[in-house]
Amino acid sequence: MRFARYLSLTLFKLAVVATLILAFIAQILDLVDNAGDILDQGDGVPGIIEYIGLRLPTLLVHSLPLGTLVGALLTLALLARNSEIVAMRAAGKSTFSMFVAMAPGAFALVILHSTLIDVVAPRAEAKLAIKVTQRFERAEQQGKTAKTTWLRVGEAVVSFDRVSDKARKLKNVRIYDRNPDKIVTSRIVAEEARYRKGEWTLSGAERVSWERATLNERSSADGVWRTTMTPDDVLAALIPESRISLTAARKVVAGEQTPNAPLPFYETLIERVYASPVGLIVMVLLAMPASLLNWRDVRSTRHMAYALLGGLGFLLIDGLLTTLGLTGIVRPAVGAWAGILLFTVFGLFRIWRMDAGWRPSRVPRPPKTVLAEAPR
Repeated sequence: MRFARYLSLTLFKLAVVATLILAFIAQILDLVDNAGDILDQGDGVPGIIEYIGLRLPTLLVHSLPLGTLVGALLTLALLARNSEIVAMRAAGKSTFSMFVAMAPGAFALVILHSTLIDVVAPRAEAKLAIKVTQRFERAEQQGKTAKTTWLRVGEAVVSFDRVSDKARKLKNVRIYDRNPDKIVTSRIVAEEARYRKGEWTLSGAERVSWERATLNERSSADGVWRTTMTPDDVLAALIPESRISLTAARKVVAGEQTPNAPLPFYETLIERVYASPVGLIVMVLLAMPASLLNWRDVRSTRHMAYALLGGLGFLLIDGLLTTLGLTGIVRPAVGAWAGILLFTVFGLFRIWRMDAGWRPSRVPRPPKTVLAEAPR
């Protein structure tokens, strides 16, 4: 019990520290791009601090997998540095038993990652989107150039220039209706769209038909706009990396909420809510070859390099398969879980080979020597 608690606590602490360092580096790079806009809107230093607080959960979600790998490598390196791994092996502890002892710490990281993905990050990004709408309002008051935002609502494509009242009021709205063949059939241009009592109302709107029978016919489009779009969809469109919660994704799949992307995107997203945290355990599994590290033998550092390359390879392959699932090229379950299953098998095979013993290298035979005959 003490053995597992010691390894798990060490893993958890080092992984959290590594994740925070990676997230802060990403935060600095993000501020380089956005600090100027925040200061231009007159928010000053308090606005930057608020932006950091709202942006940090998303950066932690992205940084935690790599932070877990670095934390596991540092844990094993620290144990090797203090000769604790030698003592563990002398006590009969195998590499797999060390991984099992570190598993509670990995599960704690899984819980932390799941909470960030499904609870903290979506709420923080929603608040950040509201801040963006407030900047739109101030930009409108100052007469600055508007920034057009685009989103897809079912088959239609919608754009707007200004957002206010927590995304319940849109200005300079353009709606492009499309048929099932993705061909635009009409365009509606409205000065304003307001959301009241669960529906949008257009004002100053004009519809232009582009169908063959009624080509270029114009008509008034003032009144109720029949759409499934909600202010929450508008807020999500304002943040390019907006993270959709599990509840929202399930509503989209069930047809209760507006899809802003193809259906496989949301189906893969639901699978990734469960699969992504499990990837942290795979990271710890792939780091176990570092337990062969011996500070007295420089050649043993290759085991640390193998573990690092295995973890980075997992991030690459898993991300590639997830992208294929999001775009509908492969099934959502395959895109979300295939990389995890593949590298789990690879990691377990590596541990089995380490515990079973690697094949000894062949010792070259000494060259045959021809004995000279003694003189008679």
